[in-house]
Amino acid sequence: MKKFISALAAAAIAAAALIPRGLAAECAAEPQYEYTIINNEATITGFKGEPVYIEIPETIEGCRVVELRDNAFYECSTLRHIDLPDTLGKIGHHCFYACSALEEISVPDSVTDIGMGCFCGCAELSSATVPDTLTALPESCFRSCTSLAAFTVPESVQRIGAFCFSGCTSLKNVSLGSSVKGVGDCSFYMCTSLKGVYVPPSVSDIGICAFGYVPSDDGAQVAEDFVLLGDGGSAARAYAKENHITFTDASDTVHAFAIQRISGERVPVSIPSVTLIGGGALLAVGLIFVKRKYRIGSKAKINKNRRK
Repeated sequence: MKKFISALAAAAIAAAALIPRGLAAECAAEPQYEYTIINNEATITGFKGEPVYIEIPETIEGCRVVELRDNAFYECSTLRHIDLPDTLGKIGHHCFYACSALEEISVPDSVTDIGMGCFCGCAELSSATVPDTLTALPESCFRSCTSLAAFTVPESVQRIGAFCFSGCTSLKNVSLGSSVKGVGDCSFYMCTSLKGVYVPPSVSDIGICAFGYVPSDDGAQVAEDFVLLGDGGSAARAYAKENHITFTDASDTVHAFAIQRISGERVPVSIPSVTLIGGGALLAVGLIFVKRKYRIGSKAKINKNRRK
């Protein structure tokens, strides 16, 4: 009888050990990650097994965790949630590439550098926040995050890289800070849910197919219902003219009302930040990669029906 009770108690303890706290309850085993320690600083270099929930600690073996290495969680298709520590300073390129089950990400304020393609292909990512310690969003950062519907770009960001939000087909609302100076090639290409975008006067460099383009049989074309908003003498107006896109003068206080005219609904707007509004559409596949830029005073012309 004593042996039976002892065995029963041991089984109960073992079962309790299998129930982690909070979101970790979804995991069948403890999260596993690989790391290195150099000069008393820890760097996460990879993962083991099939983790669902990972909590990166502030310290490992008494050393501060300061970096997630390039490709650290590359194609970790089981990962749904990850908590990042406030000690983190850098997230390497393609760190979370094709983490197709990742649902949300909150980058801590300590991070000052995010590598290209960091969250590219995170198809289930519906919530993403980045800190105002960043000065740029790199190339393909959120490319093909097809569940991402809203995003706020911090006031500190001055440039949005090429293809940064390309293929974000659910994207409806984006707020861009008034410090943005450049928007790279195809940054919002194939964002088929967008109906309009306000571009602030701070922007002087707009890449080709940055706004309002969707795939076509010939490569790319301007979306029929797309409207670009901006100030009268801005780079936005020049881009709209050169690309045969409908333009609305929506400077300063009339910005919010112009957005409402396009969307048909009331949307909270922070002036002079940029807000993109949209409806629904299906994902299409296409790629445009050219090097011409649009700047204030540029005389370059583009034929929107040009074959690629």
